[in-house]
Amino acid sequence: MDKINWKLIQALESNGRLSFAELGKLVHLSAPAVAERVKKLEEQGVITGYGARINLEKVGIPITALVECEVHRAKERDFKNLVLSLDEVVDCYNVTGASAFIVKVAVASMSTLDILLERLIDMSDTKTMMILSHPIKRELPLNAREASHY
Repeated sequence: MDKINWKLIQALESNGRLSFAELGKLVHLSAPAVAERVKKLEEQGVITGYGARINLEKVGIPITALVECEVHRAKERDFKNLVLSLDEVVDCYNVTGASAFIVKVAVASMSTLDILLERLIDMSDTKTMMILSHPIKRELPLNAREASHY
């Protein structure tokens, strides 16, 4: 991964709607050259998709929380299936430690969160943390180019 590709993916992470011409100005290449680089990054699986970032509060879903789930013995498959079926789940991480999963949920009300937690406790012990704010939103760490050399 060269310096130009790093600049391209950092720019696209900030704004996935940049045109190839705008990207070209950032990296001092023509639009067709940038298009070819971006296409290769997509084919290699470096760029996995593009999408809009949604302000959940503005669409009526003001509550987000992280739920640590310590899944009961032999219930992991059932737990995964349940989590996949819940519309309120926006992210799920399988992690090390006592809590095998951390689930990020977004709900319209505290009563909806309570109902969701009741469904999870049949298969896991839970600990819920309300998200107050999200001061950093990025996929790529700022020092990713340097870290990739190790």
